[in-house]
Amino acid sequence: MRDKIKKTILPLLLSVLLVFSCAGCGSKVVLTAGLGKNDVFRIGDEKASSAEFALYLYSIAWDYESVYGSEFWELDTGDGSTMLEHCKDLALAQLARLKVMQLLAADYGLTLTEEEEALAEAATQQFMNSVSEEALEALGVDEDGAQVLALYEERLLSDKLYAYLIKDVNPEISDDEARVVTVQHILLKTYTVDENGNRLEMSEEEKSSLYAKAEEIRALAEAEEDFDSLVSKYNEDTKSTYSFGKGEMEESFENTAFELETGEISHITVTSHGYHIIKCISTLDRAATDANKQTILLQRKAEAFGETYDAFAADLEPEVNEEVLDAFELPDYDVTGEILFLDIYEQMTADYEPVFTD
Repeated sequence: MRDKIKKTILPLLLSVLLVFSCAGCGSKVVLTAGLGKNDVFRIGDEKASSAEFALYLYSIAWDYESVYGSEFWELDTGDGSTMLEHCKDLALAQLARLKVMQLLAADYGLTLTEEEEALAEAATQQFMNSVSEEALEALGVDEDGAQVLALYEERLLSDKLYAYLIKDVNPEISDDEARVVTVQHILLKTYTVDENGNRLEMSEEEKSSLYAKAEEIRALAEAEEDFDSLVSKYNEDTKSTYSFGKGEMEESFENTAFELETGEISHITVTSHGYHIIKCISTLDRAATDANKQTILLQRKAEAFGETYDAFAADLEPEVNEEVLDAFELPDYDVTGEILFLDIYEQMTADYEPVFTD
């Protein structure tokens, strides 16, 4: 359940960041009145504590540390910021989204059932049993795990809100809209790459000569010469066979592919990569088309949720405690490998289906 929701809600992080960065004439709202010394931000009646922020930060950081090692915090992201700053931004965005969704859930009168509350308690117990006292102290988490329980309950309510708002979104998706075709192609590139990896475009004269070569290859294909042999001999792409739906490939390539009948050879098609000779293998891959219908359905549901979410978030005026954020420092005790807060939630809610009561 969480994987499905994660994939569809993640684009909404941008909306959350816009709430923080665009409220009020495009400048970040930085107000600390009414915020405690351990509060990171407030949106409406919802506050986020430094302990909640730390739980998200270290859960996010674990994915990076597992790849780059324990010293990844100071790595440059390429835009002048460090990985620490990058992870802090992600944690802030995800936590802000969570709080916004609590407000929206309240508007719809949604609450957790006793069973859902029990699930949050079980996840909290598992988390608390998996983390050392040193890590909990470094995070600022209470001994009873109150902050952990609150976040797990909020995540469950967020998932429930998402499911509630999309439950009646079931558009009919036709085969034509979801159609997945399979093609083979031969690519002759209209560029080269130098030793530094820089792309070097061919001259118009070189392109003209290459186009003539493409016509010769196409003539061989039309003369029923084995297309696989032609692919092996001439194709300059690392791959020769593609299956795809609409909107997934470069427009000229896609348009040509979708116009072909099974076994038909295309005219020479020009893309940013070069000259293509395309052969249609299947005009409709049934299994892939059915799977694509589900993908499109999830996209439609996410769009429907996003419209409601964005309209609601647009009226919010966040208060951010920059002093707390700027003063946040990594503890001397390395807790990253222990804080699998989000992973535990995913495991515990893998089969979770929201329950709605009248």
